[in-house]
Amino acid sequence: MALGNVFIRDVDGNIPSAASSGNEKVTGLLFDVSLQPALFTSGYGLNNRNRLEMNDVIYITSRKSSIKDFGIIERVDVSDEDEENNGNFFHGIPAWHIREFFRMSGNVDGNGKLYVMFADCSVDWDAVEIMQRASGGSINQLGIWTEQPLWKANGGADRYNLDIVKSLNDKAARLAEENQPLSLVLSANPSNTGSLTIEGKQVNLNKIPSAICEASRISVIFGQACSEKVSMMQKRNSNNTPVGFLGAMMGAIAKANVQESVAWVKQFNLFADDFQDIELGFGDINMNGEDEFVSLNRYESLSPVLLDELDDRGYIFPIKYAGKENGIYISKDQTCSAGDFRTLARNRTINKSRRAVRAALLPYVNSPLMVNPATGFLAPSKITAFKTLIGEILNKMKAAQEISGYSVVIDPSQNVLVSDTLVISYFIVPVGVATKIYVEEGLSLTEKQ
Repeated sequence: MALGNVFIRDVDGNIPSAASSGNEKVTGLLFDVSLQPALFTSGYGLNNRNRLEMNDVIYITSRKSSIKDFGIIERVDVSDEDEENNGNFFHGIPAWHIREFFRMSGNVDGNGKLYVMFADCSVDWDAVEIMQRASGGSINQLGIWTEQPLWKANGGADRYNLDIVKSLNDKAARLAEENQPLSLVLSANPSNTGSLTIEGKQVNLNKIPSAICEASRISVIFGQACSEKVSMMQKRNSNNTPVGFLGAMMGAIAKANVQESVAWVKQFNLFADDFQDIELGFGDINMNGEDEFVSLNRYESLSPVLLDELDDRGYIFPIKYAGKENGIYISKDQTCSAGDFRTLARNRTINKSRRAVRAALLPYVNSPLMVNPATGFLAPSKITAFKTLIGEILNKMKAAQEISGYSVVIDPSQNVLVSDTLVISYFIVPVGVATKIYVEEGLSLTEKQ
């Protein structure tokens, strides 16, 4: 006879799994190397062409794989220009962003889903479409690093003209029409105004134009870590383009659930050994007598009023909060729009629902549609079936707190016998975000309820 005891066993309660499939984590990094004509024709890039060439779309699942399989090595210290070209690949900039992506998406040596491409985008942005097609349409967010100027001088006292943003947004809009929606994050060159003259390398912060141009599928970022490593990468690059923080931004997006803002202080802290201080990375990139940039606008030198203005103009950049030690955060998750789709979170949420609803409906293309023989309109049973089909998808998103609510509308008076077309509408109520929290405080003689 066995001894007495307490016996416990696991029983599967068949609790439904979360709605997330992980596909919304798929990310891309596009490096526009149009201003690096010798990148793959000399030095390290030439010697590494058996592993990586211009216009290749590569799929990276870890930082170590990017080094071992594709030769995107991390920066090493060198003493002269020859050693720089032979010992480093693009000064270590691509490796920096790949490392930052994996660090912020979960673990610097962990796994992820990252597509990378090096292309000449001086004529057009077809590389965005090439990457999305190469991924099978699975890229949900694509970061673009380019040395093309973000803005150009407009003469006199006028503000600069915004560059690149609209054309990239148009590309993303066309992909959405082809059922391959994605969010773009642009890290262009803010350090010159269209020329490499002394004046062109001086950026007047008061002349920075608004990025709000009803381009809801793209966000614009600038700013970078203020560290010796980042400074050296910017100096070694003959164009002195800021390195930026695109990798960290894309890693945060990949880590975030679709409804979450990457500016969420509790969840997304950029702070690391090489990311303890921040700067804009531009201002006056002419060199002084000590071979240092005249001004890269350290964060502490920027007034709160100026930072608010940059935020109001639609830009995203790293910030600090008073009283939060060892903390560097993302200012906002805004897009270049003031409309309904003014945040990355809203775009990612609607894109997820769009992909899931399309996948559910695709098998019904050219399927028979029963009609009410008395009216010729769509049969009530069919209306119920399609509402249930879509409702199940959206209800999973609601259960996962990715949306607050939803509705599915199918007009019962549709004459499908004449149109051969079924029209379905669905609406989702997004999750809100506490961008600002106002608190009133004061003294009182007694407790107040």
